[in-house]
Amino acid sequence: MEYLFEHALQYKGSDWAAMVFTFLSLYLLGNKSRTGFVMGIIANVFWFSYGYLTGSVANMFCSSVVIYLQARGWVNWGKDTDLLPASANSTNSESQ
Repeated sequence: MEYLFEHALQYKGSDWAAMVFTFLSLYLLGNKSRTGFVMGIIANVFWFSYGYLTGSVANMFCSSVVIYLQARGWVNWGKDTDLLPASANSTNSESQ
């Protein structure tokens, strides 16, 4: 228990805040709430700061990419994004 109290805020709480906002983001997105993207951006700002405090370049890079993807998700939310060509959406009843 002593270890927990000694190390709980070792990274100024950035890891705890990142965890909470990540869970909140996933919960909101799972409930189809656009606000989940904003929570994800906040989470990754905290993850970036955690990466900075720990000296992890990979963590900072990953957080930057995820922030971009979260912002992209926010912008594209609700847009009709049909990624398949029209011919791929037709039924295959003709070939059966």
